[in-house]
Amino acid sequence: MPPWTGTIRIAEEFALVHAVPGDARAHRHYCHQIVRAPRGTVSARIGERWLRESVLAIGSQCEHALQAGDAPCFMLFAEPMSFDLAELREAMTHAPAEPEALLRAAAACRRPHPVDPRVSECLQRIDGMLADKIPAASLAAGVQLSLSQLERLFGAQLNLSIRRLILWRRLRLAAAEALRERNLTLAAHAAGFTDSAHLSRAFRQFFGVRGVDLVRGMRLQA
Repeated sequence: MPPWTGTIRIAEEFALVHAVPGDARAHRHYCHQIVRAPRGTVSARIGERWLRESVLAIGSQCEHALQAGDAPCFMLFAEPMSFDLAELREAMTHAPAEPEALLRAAAACRRPHPVDPRVSECLQRIDGMLADKIPAASLAAGVQLSLSQLERLFGAQLNLSIRRLILWRRLRLAAAEALRERNLTLAAHAAGFTDSAHLSRAFRQFFGVRGVDLVRGMRLQA
């Protein structure tokens, strides 16, 4: 199967990929995803159904796998804390099929959901500690909650456990670092992964592709 090849633009809480879809195993990730074919359709298995449409909307943590193709398409990845899937699909459907227009359309959809101040404080602490170990118990103590109370709060407000949220934030940082530095080892260390193999396994789990394929085939655009 062909590799992924294309470009990626990173904005606040979302990223826009313009690429020829390559090989990817079934996977699920925390972000919402919109896939748009500038011409024709794209095919994907979403949940248990195969769909072929010009625009596909894939919700947070929904298992899916895109079918490899020979024409580039646009893929928007957006944080569910700040974007509504249906609104994103509508915006990405009607915006002109060119990167700057799609970026503007996505940015206009950003509506951060209010979260408990204790969750917000933990998220800020997590983002400042991604290169180091992050004991969940210390996060809980920092906001005067027990670990079980904080886990329930994360589950209710973010639909993720603390451990999975930390992994997602690390992976998000590592992807940006890998694209900037063209080096998985540097990206792994910057984001708190043990080594490049650990990071590559996480890429495969969340995105269905190896980290090395991201570095080889994708280019970061300003």
